[in-house]
Amino acid sequence: MAHLWRKKSISYLKESGPKKILDIATGTADMLITACDLLHPETIIGIDISEEMMKIGEHKVKKKHPATNVRFEMQDASSMNFPDNTFDAVTISFGIRNLEKLSQSILEINRVLKPQGHFLILEVNQPQKGILLFFYKIYLRISFLFSSKLLDKSDFQYLTTSMGMFPKGKQLIDLLCDCNFELIRYKRFTFDVCSAYLLRKATT
Repeated sequence: MAHLWRKKSISYLKESGPKKILDIATGTADMLITACDLLHPETIIGIDISEEMMKIGEHKVKKKHPATNVRFEMQDASSMNFPDNTFDAVTISFGIRNLEKLSQSILEINRVLKPQGHFLILEVNQPQKGILLFFYKIYLRISFLFSSKLLDKSDFQYLTTSMGMFPKGKQLIDLLCDCNFELIRYKRFTFDVCSAYLLRKATT
């Protein structure tokens, strides 16, 4: 399911045709690879604070896109070393809720984007109540069983807690707009289990 969400959300960037892309919290590079597949950028950079995860991502990229202009850097999203107005687009999938300094990171993303550049967010949501919440918890437990080699119980507890506490929908959109972004598209997938936010750097 996640790969379909990634493909759909990345497709929202096709019209603008970004040539230089930054993927934040790139992890094992799933979003980065999807961007390579669908957008064919001239340059794409993946950053993360986990060198181990990026090594896995780099290996995957070399197998699938050996000739692409891709590189990985260990950087914190709240304090990046890129010049102002560097990227046409910035992406982040299933990682924005993990940013410890959320507002500062969003302002940094705005800084490194070119004027009118795009910021694409893909993030999971936790339904608030009712039958959807019931089935959502079942889905998480099943997913955890299949990913037990990567996650221990403390990781799983953090996953469920962070999803419940993280702002979503209008609350997140308001925060992004306060950080000099304007919303272009907001799409909820699979009964609101996941959402995509496409934003543009506002003119000042």
